[in-house]
Order: sequence, then structure tokens, then C-alpha cells
Amino acid sequence: MRPFTLVFRDRDLEKEFRKANYEKNLPQIRVCLALGFLLYASFGILDHWIIPDIEQFAWTVRYYIVCPLLVGVFFLAYSEIRYQYMYPLMVLAGFVAGVGIIAMILGAGAPGCFLYYVGLLLCLMFYYTFFRLPFLAATVLSWTIFLLYEVLVIWTKSIPLPILTNNTFFFIAFNITGMSASYSIERYMRQDFLQRRKIREQTENLKKALLDVEKSRHEAEEMAKLDPLTSLYNRRHFFSIAERELARYRRYRHSLSIIMIDLDHFKRVNDTYGHFIGDQVLQALAAAIDKLMRKADTPCRYGGEEFAILMPETDLAAAQNLGRRIKDAIESTEIDTRKGPIKVTLSMGIASLDGAEDACIEQLVERADHALYQAKYSGRSLIRIWDKSSSAEAQLELLT
Repeated sequence: MRPFTLVFRDRDLEKEFRKANYEKNLPQIRVCLALGFLLYASFGILDHWIIPDIEQFAWTVRYYIVCPLLVGVFFLAYSEIRYQYMYPLMVLAGFVAGVGIIAMILGAGAPGCFLYYVGLLLCLMFYYTFFRLPFLAATVLSWTIFLLYEVLVIWTKSIPLPILTNNTFFFIAFNITGMSASYSIERYMRQDFLQRRKIREQTENLKKALLDVEKSRHEAEEMAKLDPLTSLYNRRHFFSIAERELARYRRYRHSLSIIMIDLDHFKRVNDTYGHFIGDQVLQALAAAIDKLMRKADTPCRYGGEEFAILMPETDLAAAQNLGRRIKDAIESTEIDTRKGPIKVTLSMGIASLDGAEDACIEQLVERADHALYQAKYSGRSLIRIWDKSSSAEAQLELLT
């Protein structure tokens, strides 16, 4: 910020300040324009008593030139006019008002020509403070009015030297005092603008940082829910979702099913091809599960080569159908690996709650796991269904 003109060196910053300052001071500008109009118009009463010799001329200046101009600028202050045009219009209105008083002084005889300079001091007060003009504009306008007064009065009027000296002294004193007041006000406003701008930028940066932290936290939470190898949910998050689905099951009594899946002879794959190839096989199975299941289903890597799928609002028949499709998709396709294509088989166990039965998630998983064990025990590459109606605890049905 330049110390004498109070103008920011950065042009964009200067434009931003002037726009913000104009919008902030606009209510006061409107009030001051209205007040200036009322004062300028009401002083017409004094014209009749103090300068009756040029009363008609004074009223012409007041009511046909200055007051209409002030009214016009006042209404423009309520329009969408931009600050780049509003400030010059205010300077023009102030200049015309000051020149109007000087014209009255030049045309009036004593004592009016000695007294009306006080009206110019009132104009200076408006320029420097009330109008909220930029410091530089207010200073140039005020000293221009002073110089016009001094030059024209000295050249055209025979005002006694003591009166002229007195008027000049007060004029200069008002200008210096007004400059000081205007400088202090604008300097404070500019510093306040910079401080508020800095606070706003810091607030925005803080909000952005908080959003980044929240995003990172959310990503970390999501990562904590996933198995890093397969990108399916891990076992802990699987049970968290399962508990919520069980609560819905108990409320609405829709069917709820679980499929437990195990890769047959997976240890042999690792021993023969290595763990890296084994990981590729697990990823291929996870991709097949993710592709074939519905959006409402929840798959997870249960542990090692074992997977689980939770299926809300799914009866036993629908669960069997999904299990067959996953099994057929994997077993009918060769999995491409770095060491060539590999074929694997799956064993599955399925358990379901039909809506009438009440059980916990652990019981449902245990039933599906028990069915999976029976599928592997019976020769692998099989699907077994836990059937509560066939025996007191579990009667298993073999599906080919």
C-alpha cells in the first residue's frame, strides 16, 4: 500500500478493495446523498434573507442544477451501477454543488459574499467523510474547490483583507483536518479489508485442509473395511454389516442367506506355482464374485482362501442359483497367470433364514460353514445346503 495515496500496488487487489468498500458503504452513501440534497435545498430559505439581490439566480442554481443532480445520483445508488461509475458521479455532484456556492458568492453583495463560504466548508465535510470518497479523490476535489474560491474571489470581489484572510485560514484548516480524517478512515478500512481478506483466506485454507483430512479419514476408514488383496470387505466389516442386516431381518422378516466359498486344494496351488500365483487366483475369484452378485449383497474375504457372501432378502433358492453361477463361472474358465492358465474348483456351503426363524449371525455363519465342511468332506467341487427341516440339527443335501 502506497503511504501517500493509500492505493494498493497490486491492481487486482485495489479493484477488489474498491468494490468491497463501495458495497459496504453504499447504505451510508445513500443516506448522505439524501442528507446533502435536503441541506442544499433547505439553505434556499437563507437565500431570501442573506442574498436577496440574487435570490432567483441562487434558486436556479439550487433547484434546477444541483438538487436534480443530487437526486439523480441518489437514485443511481439504488441501481446496479458499478462503483467505477458511481464514485466519479459523486465527485461530479460534489464539484457542481461547490461551484454553485462559489457562483452565489461571486454574484452576491455584502454581507452574503462574506458569509456563504461556510457552505463550502460544509461541502468539504461531505467530501472528506460522509461521501466515503477515496482519499485521493476527496483531496483533489476539496483543494480544487478551495483554489477556485481563492482565485475567483480575489479577481472578481473586493472582499476586505481580514475577512479574506479569515476565510482562507479556515478553508485551509478544514482541508488539512479533512485530509487527516479521510486518510485515517481509509487507512483503517484498507487495513481492515486486508485483515478480513487474510482471515477469509486462512478460513478457506483451513476448510480445505479439514476437507482433505476428512477425505483422508474417510479413505482410511474405507481401506480399513477392505481386504488389501481382493478389495472385497474384510471379515470384521462383514460382521458389522451382517448385524445390521440381521436387525432388518428381525424387523421385516425377509429371508437372509449366506454362502461360504472355499477354493479346493489351494495349498497345492501355492506349493506348485508360488504364493504370487495363488494371489492371482484369489483375485480372479473375488472379481467373479463381485461381478455376479447383486448390489445389495455383501461379499468378503473371510480368511485365507475362504470367502463369504451375505444376501439380504434372498431365499434359499436364489442363494443356490447365485452359488451355481459363481461356481460355473470359475470352474469353466481358465485363470490367466504369469505361469500360464490354471483351472480351479470351488466348494460351497449355503445357509438361510426364512423369516420365521430367529438366529444370530454367528449361528447362520456356523451353519453355512458346516455345510461347506460337508461339501469338502464329500469330495469337493460341490454345493451343500444346510437344511433344518431334514433333521433336528442339520440334514445336508447334495447338489451337483
